[in-house]
Amino acid sequence: MVERKIAIVAQAQIHSKDMPVPRERMLFELVKGLFDSVGITRHDIDTFVLCSNDFSAGRTISNVFEDTPVGAYMKDETKVEADGVMAATYATARLLSGLYDTALVVGNSLGASQFRPYLVMDYELNPVYDRQLGLINELSAGALQAKAYMDEYGLTDSQLDKIAARLLANAAKNPESINDDAGATPEDVAASEYLYEPLRRLHCYPFTDGACALLLAAGDKARELTDKPVWIRGVGDSLDTYYIGERNLARSRSTKLAAERAYKMAGISDPAGNIDVAEVSAKFAAQEPIICEELGLFPEGSGGEVADKGSAAIGAAMPVCPSGGALGSYAFCSAGLVRIAECYKQLTGAAGDTQVAGASTAVAHGQDGFCLQHNAVMVVSSEEG
Repeated sequence: MVERKIAIVAQAQIHSKDMPVPRERMLFELVKGLFDSVGITRHDIDTFVLCSNDFSAGRTISNVFEDTPVGAYMKDETKVEADGVMAATYATARLLSGLYDTALVVGNSLGASQFRPYLVMDYELNPVYDRQLGLINELSAGALQAKAYMDEYGLTDSQLDKIAARLLANAAKNPESINDDAGATPEDVAASEYLYEPLRRLHCYPFTDGACALLLAAGDKARELTDKPVWIRGVGDSLDTYYIGERNLARSRSTKLAAERAYKMAGISDPAGNIDVAEVSAKFAAQEPIICEELGLFPEGSGGEVADKGSAAIGAAMPVCPSGGALGSYAFCSAGLVRIAECYKQLTGAAGDTQVAGASTAVAHGQDGFCLQHNAVMVVSSEEG
């Protein structure tokens, strides 16, 4: 049996600081726009994979209320309640089964107008000990991770500010960004208030309403739907222990394992040499060097040097998050899909002012849980392979 080849053939995104329409209308307009751009209807979709979270949606079995606006009613449909890269990976597996030729993946969250992400994240904590004490939350855990990397490898506050400023400069060029501070300088970052030392407000993701949809198709169907398919060459997923105290927060073993699995599938032996652009889900600026190093894009502990030399800038040898990444916008559940969508835009030459010249292979990363607990990696390429 010849293994099928799966491609991304279209993407659509919508982000807001305060979505002016209900969730259902947001999803309808997003998916209808994608369908119209490709020239298809819901009847051309064989399977739907939704990505949402009951806690953040505020209702049990949240996908029940999302099926109709995305066109999944009376159709084959399933749900992933984690990051969007994991949902896209599941959709890829369903297409590889040979049972389906097309899949629509849709993730969404209203993390600005309907809930506060930091509060919802508390429900991932141990309910007997951690949650009751109130010492650990998403921000304080992020600060502990930042401090761990800084202490281990000598990353300074000013270098951390440079990482955030680069991302915010990129976000200023991306129409999908909703961050009012897009374009902030390192000095602006340094002047923003501390949330949990060493994390300042401009080191952290902005609360975001949003959704993202990806249309996936197999083989000839992909070529039929677009003349610029972006092929999924490798996927990987790994889950680390929940307990923060049992992990070295300066590293991320699960990111490394997920990347190794994706690279093996994609036939990549030299990530820094084979990958042209990376889109990583770094919810806090200090997470970016950890993720990138575990992805094999930069040497271990080089975060400060990379920041000083601008080695991750759009025009550098290894551009990271030309879109602005999570510091431009971060809607839970759709965030990983956005990273894939931004890679798709890069590889089809549709990234506008954030375009990386000559990009043909990209890596997308998504995360869930505290301090990079659960990670997923996807390698995509304009070359079918």
